[in-house]
Amino acid sequence: MSSVQHFFKVETLSLCLGVFVLYLYLKQRRARQLANPKGLPSPPGPKPLPVIGNILDIPREKEAATYYKMAQEYGDLVHMSVLGQNILIINSFQTANELFEKRSSNYSDRNEMPMIKDLMGWDFSFGHMPYGPRWKTHRTMFHRQFQSSVVSSFWPTQLKEAHKLLRKMLRKPNDLINHLRFNSASTIMNVTYGIEISDQDDHYIVVAETALEGMAKAAHPGAFLVDIFPILKYVPDWFPLAGFKKKAKHWRKYVMEMKNAPFESVKQALKQGTATSSFVSNLLNEIDLQKNMNVGKMKRPEEIADLEETVKNCAGLAYAAGAESVVSSLSSFILAMILHPSVQVKARAELDRVVGQGRLPDFSDRGSLPYVDAIVKETLRWSPVAPLGLPHMVTKDDEFRGYHVPAGTMVMGNSWTILHDPSIYPSPLTFNPDRFISPDPSLPDPSEPISVAFGYGRRICPGRFMAEGQLWVSIACILAAFDIGGPVRVGTNSQGQGEGQDVEFGERFKSGMICHPEPFEYDIRVRSEKAKQLVEQTADL
Repeated sequence: MSSVQHFFKVETLSLCLGVFVLYLYLKQRRARQLANPKGLPSPPGPKPLPVIGNILDIPREKEAATYYKMAQEYGDLVHMSVLGQNILIINSFQTANELFEKRSSNYSDRNEMPMIKDLMGWDFSFGHMPYGPRWKTHRTMFHRQFQSSVVSSFWPTQLKEAHKLLRKMLRKPNDLINHLRFNSASTIMNVTYGIEISDQDDHYIVVAETALEGMAKAAHPGAFLVDIFPILKYVPDWFPLAGFKKKAKHWRKYVMEMKNAPFESVKQALKQGTATSSFVSNLLNEIDLQKNMNVGKMKRPEEIADLEETVKNCAGLAYAAGAESVVSSLSSFILAMILHPSVQVKARAELDRVVGQGRLPDFSDRGSLPYVDAIVKETLRWSPVAPLGLPHMVTKDDEFRGYHVPAGTMVMGNSWTILHDPSIYPSPLTFNPDRFISPDPSLPDPSEPISVAFGYGRRICPGRFMAEGQLWVSIACILAAFDIGGPVRVGTNSQGQGEGQDVEFGERFKSGMICHPEPFEYDIRVRSEKAKQLVEQTADL
């Protein structure tokens, strides 16, 4: 093809796309007029431009800070539109409760998300499924295994993994983030599949991290044009705007392996009689019982296959949902301890009073350690894992506070803003667990909004009880065994003698669906010789 022919081909395609965009815009405007016969206004928000709407207002970085500023300017509800896609951002706990809880039947759906679901292969995840029977089947199975009344069965595994984390921190204190990643992945793989992962470059971890990296990049609203114009998923790979398809193919390979490989490993172990108790093995054993008992009511082969597929899907989501979130919270906890050393002092006083220095804390101590519990809550509040979460979608046209909310609107809970609301959390940027110990009676209950750290309404994370347990035992054990400090520089006092001073640095966090602190310096040391012995002895437990 000559350069001239190529030029006209690209020009023709661009013109066709422009006409198509204009057609969709006019069609959607007409649909909005028909769906809003009362002529109700949209909620307030930045003024959209013709055709493209607010596409320039959608932040590509520092999302939480940008949406926080919008909340200060426009209030509880902020409306935007991007090429016809309505977006509604919820900025207060009361408003989130009114929509996601009281109107949950209309605010629990998911948008199409063709990049993530259709092209990258995340359609197996009930976190991304449309609200309906398939979603309910998956959520029911997951909830039954991870509800608050049964998570105590995971405590021995979580305690063992917390001890393993302590030993790694003792041996290589300067490799903290890798230790946290290993701890999170190892716990999830053990609980979900009964699989022990290797210490270095484990294949399961590499695969899962690549799959999750892709989802984090694709989940941000407006990241890929195909999410605005789903028809683009059908364009050929050579199309000028089809670079997203190459990325999707790369990520899909890892998504499929993350879902399938460990599941098949458990099935093989069950055949050989070597499988250990886990989410997958327990459920597959239940399915076998259903096949072999009650012959007259035995399920058909296709029903059994559907059950197994549901188990596989739920297990894949367990890893995806749990791995990065726990790393995020624990690394934020370490940063908070560096910035607020007085919290460590108070926590250790409570640990020494309740547990003593002759053993490490375990789950039996939890009810007697309210300040450590408060640290967990404050960590979730101060640096929420998912500042904006996964967007919900409105199923039917709605009227709320005199505003029109059309069907198909993407609704985002602005968790970071909600959890930094000064009317509930005075000095919200300060890490202060005491706000949960002695709450101000003149303010709303500070514990209630913490739930938004795990999502909203019927879409709230069903694995939150297990996640909270893992955070609690890890934080309690780390505080009992180690002193956590920041980098130290040498200064001079008034007598000219050397004096250590903490280096100043801010609370900086990365952008993205999952929030992690930016890399920071730290100094972790075992508290005492006795603490060192206790950590070393955990290898024999």
